[in-house]
Amino acid sequence: MADWVWYLLLVPAGFLAGIINTMAGGGSFLTLPALMMVCGLEPKLANGTNRIAILLSSGSAAMTFHRHGHLDRSLALRLTIPTLLGVPLGAWAAIYLPANAFEPAFGVIFLLMAILLLLDPKRLIEKRSQKTPPQWLVTGIFFGIGLYVGFIQAGMGILLLLAMSLLNTGDLVASNAVKNLIGFLVTLLAVAMFAGYGQIAWIPGLTMAFGNLLGGIVGAKLAIRKGNQLIFIFLIVVMLATGVKLLLPYTGLMQ
Repeated sequence: MADWVWYLLLVPAGFLAGIINTMAGGGSFLTLPALMMVCGLEPKLANGTNRIAILLSSGSAAMTFHRHGHLDRSLALRLTIPTLLGVPLGAWAAIYLPANAFEPAFGVIFLLMAILLLLDPKRLIEKRSQKTPPQWLVTGIFFGIGLYVGFIQAGMGILLLLAMSLLNTGDLVASNAVKNLIGFLVTLLAVAMFAGYGQIAWIPGLTMAFGNLLGGIVGAKLAIRKGNQLIFIFLIVVMLATGVKLLLPYTGLMQ
């Protein structure tokens, strides 16, 4: 069968991942295996190629949120700058270090945070009167997220939403809008770096990106229409699945 026929399978995978990434994060755990199994890409090349799809889904989602008046551009800019500063270091590490360097630690983090949010859901969906962290701490947190995003990207949306919960906005729809704009800008930088190192397969990347673009629009509209509760449920499910996915190879159950 011709390669282009197989590549068509990337479109529905990209569409589902676009919805997942827009409403929570972790869609890369669907698209990375698809790129490796359908296209035969080795992990590092798949990691770079996957950024093309994420770029289009986050961009289309951010535009949809903006058109419906849910995007706080000043907050997005303030959080994007430290995140962007971490991306080049993370991307450089992704090129030279094993892809599983950070996976166990982040798997534990995702599971623990999912449990914490289940015990205290108001952390994300209600505005609180408590003080927000000092700017230096917020900057450090988002710089660390930038490192992770540059390295592997999978789960980026989850980390961004959790970090923004520290700002006490109490509005997951608004946080999702900011998350997707940050995701678009940092992914744009990562794409430039991976392209410079020849770590992108453009044909499968652009094919999957078509599905991601549509998924980003659909995911943003679902988030706007259904509001905080649906996003919260989606986020918890994806966090639990992501944590298990990251930790499973280290449990011995896959041997």
